[in-house]
Amino acid sequence: MAWTSRAGKRMVAGVWLALAGGSGAALAGQADVVAVVLGADAVAKGEPVKVATVSVRMPASGVQAGAPLLRLPLVTSNVKTSAEDLRELQARDDKGPLALSYRDDAPGPAPYRRWVAERAVQGPLHVSYAVPIGNVPNPRGAAPPLELRSEGAAFSGATGAFLVLPDHDEPYRLKLDWNLSSLGEGALGVSTLGVGSRLAPAAGPSKGWESVFVMGGQVGREPASPAPDGFFAAWQGQPAFDARALMRWTHQLYDYYLGFFKTPSATYNVFLRSNPINPGGGVEIGNSFVGTFDQHTDVDEFKVTLAHEMVHTFVQPIDGEGLETSWFNEGIAVYYARLLALRAGKISRADFLADLNSTAARYYTNIKNTTPNADIPARFWPDTRVRVLPYDRGALYFAQLNDEIVLASKGKRSLDDLLLAFLDARRGGQPSTQEAWVDAVVREIGEKGRSQFAAMMRGQPIVLRAQAFGPCYRIEEATLRRYELGFTPDVLIQPRRIVQGLVPGSAAEKAGIRNGDEILKPVPQDAIQGDQKALLRLQVGRAGKVMDISYLPRGETVAVPQWVETSTSCVQ
Repeated sequence: MAWTSRAGKRMVAGVWLALAGGSGAALAGQADVVAVVLGADAVAKGEPVKVATVSVRMPASGVQAGAPLLRLPLVTSNVKTSAEDLRELQARDDKGPLALSYRDDAPGPAPYRRWVAERAVQGPLHVSYAVPIGNVPNPRGAAPPLELRSEGAAFSGATGAFLVLPDHDEPYRLKLDWNLSSLGEGALGVSTLGVGSRLAPAAGPSKGWESVFVMGGQVGREPASPAPDGFFAAWQGQPAFDARALMRWTHQLYDYYLGFFKTPSATYNVFLRSNPINPGGGVEIGNSFVGTFDQHTDVDEFKVTLAHEMVHTFVQPIDGEGLETSWFNEGIAVYYARLLALRAGKISRADFLADLNSTAARYYTNIKNTTPNADIPARFWPDTRVRVLPYDRGALYFAQLNDEIVLASKGKRSLDDLLLAFLDARRGGQPSTQEAWVDAVVREIGEKGRSQFAAMMRGQPIVLRAQAFGPCYRIEEATLRRYELGFTPDVLIQPRRIVQGLVPGSAAEKAGIRNGDEILKPVPQDAIQGDQKALLRLQVGRAGKVMDISYLPRGETVAVPQWVETSTSCVQ
């Protein structure tokens, strides 16, 4: 099948969801495979991919008119998806063309667009459509890099941002194929399922298949094919740094992790692409990391990010509500990323201290660091100061716990022993809950472990000993300034960012920001919050005029612990 567009004829690159038969209500017993093919329109040399094409085939015979048929999130993890932008959406079955209509869920954190058929479906259902790739910043502000984005003759995104899937919860397997001939010789498709055509080893519901990350086209890769240990990296575009050298560094650290976590092998993929908001960060998705960069990305800082995200492959979240328990997986990742990289000889002691002190500075200057853990989910996306708490608070909690274990055992045990035993018990089928963790801590250091955990969850600030990181480090107090946006942070996640709640006397007010101003572009804050010298740059609309306003988003000064080496010759 081919479609015609203004650019002329194009090959349908599509997604084929191939289910073996039966209606949506009976899929679990009759069909366990979903086959997928992805591709894109041809592009002129030097131009980015502008359209991804999608074709879906699913068995839906017997699905009645008006019954749930297809769905695609409107918003996923605060990312505005392509659901409202699909073009040339067509459907047919054995009887011929099939009219579809849709409705949108009520606004909320994860609404869907849902399609139904105007008549009963007869035989397999074929759906085809095109997805424009605009490469515009996410209008909702800070969010993981999941939206469709392209650089050169390559594109990438999470399936939950563009792929229609069956609107039911029955499990099926996903098979992913590629048709990238329109993007030139050597074009390659990779995903969190693997390189090229892949069949998922197990079945899952549609919700799970929304979390497959795909990248296709002219992509860089290291190594040329997946290594025996399961490592593979791919990137689109031209980073300002040596991506191949960085991925070799990452691969070496990954091998160290395999030994530390006592895992013979674990498939791990890294995907790199540019990001206009919060570059240098990324998201863990399906035993993979999607990392982002811009032309100013600091490679040494990015290494710590990569080290952090790889920890997630070996230390999965504990059971419970995601953001309420993220102190565990995010705190562990921050704590061990710098520590294991240092042990592996992949960063210097100076790099270790720089990252440690950045975490300490952001935590101890954060006026929101007394926020109870139970309150974090509600404020996670609206307020960057709350969003970083699971990372910073969690990491310092684990540093405190390690110190307590070392002291209680007189140096014979550490957090390593507790964590590895906990992970081993999980693999053996033992509970992996918050309560199970606390019980393990109490067995290790007594009831003090329970009281310290409870204090952390209440939001009580964590206080560390000067020697909490060993005898080679000591504390020197620094005077730093709190991060202060200067107006209500909720403004920045609204469809129209209209300033309100301007703080009198703040740097924002002194720079010229006024209540009622419209902030015209999304605003990155996470990295700026940790950088005492970083300016916040806003494009503001007021009375028909556009202005660029910059200021240092800092408020009152506070005393903060910072660690320094006792001696460069100290050994620990």
